[in-house]
Amino acid sequence: MTPRYKLLAATVAAAALAGAGAASAATFIQPWTVSPSGSISVTIGDNGLGVMGGSTDPVNGNSAHTFNASTGAFTDTFDFFLPTGLAGASVITTLSGQAVNDLTFSNITFNGATGSTTSGGGQATAHVDFQKITQGGEQELVITGNGGSAATFGGTVSFVLGNAVPEPATWALMIMGFGGAGALLRNRRRMAAVAV
Repeated sequence: MTPRYKLLAATVAAAALAGAGAASAATFIQPWTVSPSGSISVTIGDNGLGVMGGSTDPVNGNSAHTFNASTGAFTDTFDFFLPTGLAGASVITTLSGQAVNDLTFSNITFNGATGSTTSGGGQATAHVDFQKITQGGEQELVITGNGGSAATFGGTVSFVLGNAVPEPATWALMIMGFGGAGALLRNRRRMAAVAV
């Protein structure tokens, strides 16, 4: 992948993250970004645990959201139809120290494979390594945790064709997606704090 295409892919990913705030449903799936090598990057997230609803899109995928306001427990499900290859996912949120804005991830699974969750250093993350997927079936990412009604998160699902090893540009795009998601979340929290 040439530097020009890498920059273009990063710009498209950043624009997708910036547009994430306009969605009215709790969970969202942004339009896919496809690189010249055929790898796919999908930006996902939750606009606020207290916001109801998911998204339905026959091209990009569907998402569903449940939130129990009394316990703070949430489950977000993202469904995709992808060709044969490998896919993995990572999500992040910035912790503010205010209960209404913070969340912790308790579990992340992709097609039943369990990933890892961490919390510390002002952020919470969840990640599931690349898993083999087969064409023609629905691929399901499920994220669970606890948080306040104004808590948000963003992340990336990355896909590579066949048995290919993810190229550095794919990892770079995923990491840049984390940075963009973190910036988006910090900006939302600042705006929420000013509004209060």
